[in-house]
Amino acid sequence: MDLRTALVSADHPRARAAALQGFIDRAAGTVVEVPPGTWVVTTIFLRSGTTLRLARGAVLACHPEVADYPDLGHGGDGNKDRQPFHLIVAQGATDVGITGEGTIDGNGFAFWDEPMIVLAKRGVDVDAYCDAHRLAPVYRNPVHPWWRERKRRVSPLVQFERCTRVRLDGILIKDSPGWTVHLDACDDVRISDVTLRNHLFGPNTDGFDINGCRDVVVSGCDLTCGDDAIILKSTADSRACERIVVTGCILASNCAALGLGAETAHAIRDVVFSGNVIRQALRGVQIEMWEAGIIENITITGLTGSSTADVPLQRAISLNIQHHTRTDGALGKMRGIRISDCTLTSRGRIIATAADGAAIEDLSLAGIRLNFPAVEDPAVSVLRQKSSQMANSSPEARVARGALVADNCHRLVVRDVVTVWPTAGAGAAANTELNQFHADAPHHAAWLRRSDGLIDAPYLTAFDPAHSGITRIAQQASRVEVLR
Repeated sequence: MDLRTALVSADHPRARAAALQGFIDRAAGTVVEVPPGTWVVTTIFLRSGTTLRLARGAVLACHPEVADYPDLGHGGDGNKDRQPFHLIVAQGATDVGITGEGTIDGNGFAFWDEPMIVLAKRGVDVDAYCDAHRLAPVYRNPVHPWWRERKRRVSPLVQFERCTRVRLDGILIKDSPGWTVHLDACDDVRISDVTLRNHLFGPNTDGFDINGCRDVVVSGCDLTCGDDAIILKSTADSRACERIVVTGCILASNCAALGLGAETAHAIRDVVFSGNVIRQALRGVQIEMWEAGIIENITITGLTGSSTADVPLQRAISLNIQHHTRTDGALGKMRGIRISDCTLTSRGRIIATAADGAAIEDLSLAGIRLNFPAVEDPAVSVLRQKSSQMANSSPEARVARGALVADNCHRLVVRDVVTVWPTAGAGAAANTELNQFHADAPHHAAWLRRSDGLIDAPYLTAFDPAHSGITRIAQQASRVEVLR
């Protein structure tokens, strides 16, 4: 029996998955080609030496009933997005991959409930609804735009654990119910020409979660994600993440386009992001530490695009060390960060903050152009929103008005950073449901606290629409030499 006949003959997604699994198990060292057609399945396990090739017109679609999936029992690290249910899994495999011109369809909407903004527009009492369904306080916002994930869902959609020589090439993945591709403790990974199309308000629909991996190259990919598009992690149950290159990708996200952390139980080091373009994002670059690991030797260059998604709390570049939920006082270490030759359009700041007792060391910002179509006032937007990703351990800096905000940064070097401010009256946002208008707010060129270093950037200017005489460089307990 050929694979097409076996898939057509199967009368249930589990039976269809079993038919495909049989071909994979018998095909060690070869390619299994999924034929054109839409094939609804449950979990598929990839084996060493096997490539799953999706032919043009082939769709592997996620069965919507979680109860029909095997519970793999490795949710991991207490993260609700790391469920024990997946569509495609490889565990401890070598020379394994997914290629072709076909599609993986995560069927995300089958695993979500409607956003509060949709319910409110239908006249639903949001507070009463939240009480009846015991929802978290964040959902009491009648313009909350994100779809709401159910407790059990298929996430990550594609999971590679402890694999070596992993290849993803050419495929389309769409509508993931949660994380899309999770690479956990893998070595020698190549991801090229992959397209992701997730809903921009899909809950926690990360693109590539590269967790505790080594020797990874991601190139030529086009990602649209509701959460972080490409994010590097080192969770407690994984290991250090080292030698990662991301180049030539086009990224859209309602969170971070390129990120490191926040899970940093181990080191993240020796990373290059180069020549990438942001279609839209809430944060162009995010480097964040919630745990007491190390982030070091990071180079980000040639980044261009827009971090002007229709979501508040925008930042062009965000670096942060915070306590998060830790009570032991331990803080992470961040050092050797080089960001250069970038052109970013944003309503938000470059912000680099470390909680007292920690420091960001050897941060270099060079050749960066910041275009502000409007200016988000952090003193307003931060207080309106609750976010664990907003420098919560740095209370003064999180609301400070400045194109560049630095708190506890040592050996900070800023060269040839240019600000292009809007005309007076542009306000802070587009006055949409999610970004309510508020008036122009003056911004320092740089607001610095407990920092030292050098600024040589004559075109890093302040925004002073009312001509109030705002200080260009505001320093608190800082020793930053300003050359120009």
